[in-house]
Amino acid sequence: MAENTELKGTGQFSKWGFMFAAMGMAIGTGNIWRFPRVVASNGGGAFILVLFFALFLWAIPLICMEGVLGKVTRMGCIGSFKELVGRKYTWMGWFFGLCCFLITCYYGVVLGWCIRYLFYALQGVFVAGLDTESLWNNFLGDPQQGMYFYWVAIAMCAFVVGLGVQNGIEKGNKIFIPGIFILLIFLAIRAMMIPGSSEGLKFLFHINTADLMKPTVWLNAFTQAAWSTGAGWGLFLTYFVYTKKDEDILLNACTACFADTSAALLAGMAVIPTIFALSPEFMQKVIAGEVGNNGLAFIGLTNLFSNVPGGTVMAVAFFSALILAALSSEIAMIELGVRMLQDMGKSRRSSVFIVTLVVLVVGTFAARDNMVFENMDWTWGVGLLMSGLIAAVAAMIVGVDKIWDEYISPVSDIQAKWMWSLIRLFPLWFAIIFGWWIQQSISWYPGEWWKIFPISKYLYAPAPMFLQWAILIGLGFALNNWLADNMKHKFEPKV
Repeated sequence: MAENTELKGTGQFSKWGFMFAAMGMAIGTGNIWRFPRVVASNGGGAFILVLFFALFLWAIPLICMEGVLGKVTRMGCIGSFKELVGRKYTWMGWFFGLCCFLITCYYGVVLGWCIRYLFYALQGVFVAGLDTESLWNNFLGDPQQGMYFYWVAIAMCAFVVGLGVQNGIEKGNKIFIPGIFILLIFLAIRAMMIPGSSEGLKFLFHINTADLMKPTVWLNAFTQAAWSTGAGWGLFLTYFVYTKKDEDILLNACTACFADTSAALLAGMAVIPTIFALSPEFMQKVIAGEVGNNGLAFIGLTNLFSNVPGGTVMAVAFFSALILAALSSEIAMIELGVRMLQDMGKSRRSSVFIVTLVVLVVGTFAARDNMVFENMDWTWGVGLLMSGLIAAVAAMIVGVDKIWDEYISPVSDIQAKWMWSLIRLFPLWFAIIFGWWIQQSISWYPGEWWKIFPISKYLYAPAPMFLQWAILIGLGFALNNWLADNMKHKFEPKV
């Protein structure tokens, strides 16, 4: 018999609360430090235009499927696949859920970095002449600092999740999301006040038709849509468990995607004009694709903050926005793990404790050793593409038309079946994007892409990634029946 987990303090989202929570899940560090870098190296306005296509072709259909899985079954990743797709497909939910859960273990490391740099800003460390590259390398090379700030980050997230869905996650996101937008708007306005920044704004939104013909622009835009919106991560699925029965799946999917993109555009308007105006040489490196996420946020921008009037205030706002974005996403990831344990009959309190403990233990390795972090980021970041494919295949097993007629259309204010039906094309997009990433990975290790050891040498090779996936999928197959037998405790909404 299903257990009413709401009586254990889980709570249920209000309509506005769910909207803020869904936006918080989607808006993460990828909006603030990855988007400006990728849009700059992929033609500016052309990339933005293609990104909007990617929202419809990739993100919105996947989020709708997650909404259906969570809302219809009232169970987390593993249990929802068992209930809606079929008992023999429980292993699919295992990979779908565990892939994101493993990301939880190292994503908190990024949150810890942001907290450390906010403290640097508040302490007045960012002054003219600061060697920001040495500052970053020294911090990254200090295992103790990385570990301590990681623990602080996870403790913050566990506290919010421990308060429950309504009292913790909902109330938290009602603060986080307005805070992110206020800070990004402030940074964008401040950027516009810097002489010469208008050139950066022109670059950001100018559409060069020649760039629309470049395959890499399309591939990077689809990748941004996949990693930024959270489509295929299992996070929307988890949050939809706690929605009201009349919650609009398609409308919420569209709202979350466009809110996510709006935050990314604001970040682009804050970052790119600032770099254009203050460091044209560094901007050329960004455009050439020679700067990574960490180099942009913790070295390049920090250097600018150290040398511009009012830079400390900008640094505080920038790293505060990063913290709020990372916090809202990490909370959703922890809740994903908590929900799966509650589906097995665990109390919410014990579920939060177990998930927090596992995340602390596994993530500490990534916090102390950047090599571990990089390998986890590559393996399970690309694994999210596989998770998206699993969700799309699940939709086809259940029936795309059936899902629309029975679960999406009856409570949707947007009667646009075509938006949902595009999920049928997902395997094609997956083959192109996934194939591109694998081809890239092989090119990084010519003649050695199939090697695994030493891991330190083959961090981004496809073979170690495939091996880790195979282990996870193999465990899923082996545990399929056991998982199906134990995933039986549903959340019971009030209305």
